[in-house]
Amino acid sequence: MQNEQASRTALLIAASAVLLHGDPKYSHLVPQASADFCANVLETYSSRTRSLLKILRQSWLRPIAKLIEQITIPGILLHYALRKRCIATLARSALINGATQVVVIGAGFDPICLELHRDFPNTQFWELDHPATQRHKLRMFANIGAERVHYVAMDLSANAFDTQALIDSSFDPTQRTCWIAEGLLMYLPAETVSSFMRTLKSLSAPGSHLAFTFMEKQSDGRIRFDSQSKLVDSWLRRRGEPFLWGSTRGELVDLVRPWRVIRFFDHDDLREMESGLTDESIARGEVICLAEI
Repeated sequence: MQNEQASRTALLIAASAVLLHGDPKYSHLVPQASADFCANVLETYSSRTRSLLKILRQSWLRPIAKLIEQITIPGILLHYALRKRCIATLARSALINGATQVVVIGAGFDPICLELHRDFPNTQFWELDHPATQRHKLRMFANIGAERVHYVAMDLSANAFDTQALIDSSFDPTQRTCWIAEGLLMYLPAETVSSFMRTLKSLSAPGSHLAFTFMEKQSDGRIRFDSQSKLVDSWLRRRGEPFLWGSTRGELVDLVRPWRVIRFFDHDDLREMESGLTDESIARGEVICLAEI
């Protein structure tokens, strides 16, 4: 990621949400509010993303986008949408069952705090993210009026988790928290991930939950989606956002201790979340993990 530019991956995922919502076959997988928010991101970020938004809304783009997906990571659009639906469901369950705080680490342009903020009026929310990405999101939220959402600038790729900055923003470690780290940890070195788990434990009251995603290490040790092409490998390297860490499920159980793994959700579990996806390609390789302290 460039120091003064928002994450390219975050912008790509925002674009994917707009594209998928515009397809009548899949529009129900992306909530209207999320699609509108992501469209606003592209509309206001730069002249290039504004032009991209106009193209994304054209029906003729869909078969072209499908072809591009097939030669990069088949099924990645559905993966992104279903991943977000699964994590939002886990967060809602945690809040219904007693959590009073939500912290989204590496939030990007995900509108999950905005959505939960509306439905859970007694909950406090925090977004921790790279300063460049967060600056643009803050400008957008200033017009939306999302109170109870706190922003803490934090670049985990360059610095350790700033515990004090979080506490100074009114975070209460004695309250049950739902932590979310979606599409983040694969960009961090293994030692940083291990330290990250210990730090979150020190900030978590009993009954807190952690929902995060990780790349499932392949049999040859590579860290990538199963069907990921070399084009994607090259793109991630050029953008300064290569995958640095992956794990097997067995290794992960040991890594996250004293967090206790409750369940993994892979591509088959995501497929079962929605009817009508039996024959659809869903990218495999990134797994959701739900853990509890």
